[in-house]
Amino acid sequence: MRHGIFLAPFDELADPRRVAALAAAAEQAGWDGIFLWDHMLAVPGMAVADVWTVMAAIAMTTTRLRIGPMVTPLARRRPWVLARQIATLDQLSDGRLTMGIGLGDDGWHEFSSFGDEVSPKVRGEMLDESLEIIQGLLTGNVVAHRGRHFVVDSGPFRPRPVQDPLPIWAAVRWPNRKPLGRAARLQGCFPIFAGSGQRPAPPSVAEVAELRAALADLSAPRSHDLVVRVALHQLTGAERDEVVHSMAAAGVTWMLEAFGPGQDASEIEAYVRSGPPAAS
Repeated sequence: MRHGIFLAPFDELADPRRVAALAAAAEQAGWDGIFLWDHMLAVPGMAVADVWTVMAAIAMTTTRLRIGPMVTPLARRRPWVLARQIATLDQLSDGRLTMGIGLGDDGWHEFSSFGDEVSPKVRGEMLDESLEIIQGLLTGNVVAHRGRHFVVDSGPFRPRPVQDPLPIWAAVRWPNRKPLGRAARLQGCFPIFAGSGQRPAPPSVAEVAELRAALADLSAPRSHDLVVRVALHQLTGAERDEVVHSMAAAGVTWMLEAFGPGQDASEIEAYVRSGPPAAS
């Protein structure tokens, strides 16, 4: 099981240079990845950084750490623009990008404030169309697409990403099983467990096992990543050890240490410098 940092580039951490320095410290301390919220708006009055600019800064200050948005709502992006950003960032990072995708929601009015689609059903349709277009463009082949929401008639995209395929993780709200089919066809699943909130308690072993079994029933490959966010920094040492070992035993492949908006940046930096939990 690998260990990553999961944080919002908001407020004090809306400074790309500070997040890039944090990422460099995380790499030196032994963490495996750093993943960033992808938002347009946050708590009113809170600064928000563009996640792609921040990830580019991280790519230039690290050499090993995996990076990625967790998650990008595809319905608010032009898929061909996003495909170009994905390929460029994977080239810049020498093949270290993991793409997190999801439906998103309008909790901070990030769709309605700009006249974007607010219907979850329609956004789901747009997500699937966008994903098909992006995957096609990333192959470097000609793409012709005629869908309900997008029309594409494109020549080959160059350069292609370093990775083939570039790993894509799909967010799901568990126990909602409908999005699992999409996640099972990709390289990983990022479940948001019911009632987990911004600073989530660890899921139970039974929840993880049930999700893992559901993905297997949908023919997810054995290499499929199961990515769980937790807030171990809120637990005692013994509690942390128990969670780490139980999640590894349940089949979790990535555990992301989650820091929500408003947490003190200096405290986050100190925790990151202390290194990830003991290897399980």
